[in-house]
Amino acid sequence: MTMSRPAHGYTLLELLIGLAIAALVMLPLSDMLRAGADSARFVRAGLDQNADARLALGRIVAQAARTDGPLPDAANAGNPAAWLAPRQYTLTNGALIETDTDAKPVRSSVLATGVRAFDLRVPDVGAGRPVLRIDLMLDRPDCDAGGGQGCSIAHARTVRLGRAP
Repeated sequence: MTMSRPAHGYTLLELLIGLAIAALVMLPLSDMLRAGADSARFVRAGLDQNADARLALGRIVAQAARTDGPLPDAANAGNPAAWLAPRQYTLTNGALIETDTDAKPVRSSVLATGVRAFDLRVPDVGAGRPVLRIDLMLDRPDCDAGGGQGCSIAHARTVRLGRAP
């Protein structure tokens, strides 16, 4: 009498049970991968925002340091933007725009987007070259204010107006 050898392989039921167990193990891993991708996107947006702020502040600081016109005194300290001529900086629809009025034709460039506030001021006009303070507040495009995230970041720089004598 010959005995039949047992068949090698898995039954359909065993394969389905194995797939169900694998799916239960993989489900939390997919959530972790999605959270990691969201975190990476949030960090990238923050880095891009910081790069935009550095570019905008660097261009304004460079223009302020090149100022050749009459430096402000206590009488005309209320209009620091005029000292940056021929460049003008305006906030339009959340974009910080630099306009070069000396160029023919007049050129405009977007320095940063997502700008909530932009301010130029001279905190103190004393002896010597005055100091110009530049404040820039940018909103993050991927920010959820309800999620407890900081949705805007303030950047500031100070620079002495004009060239050193």
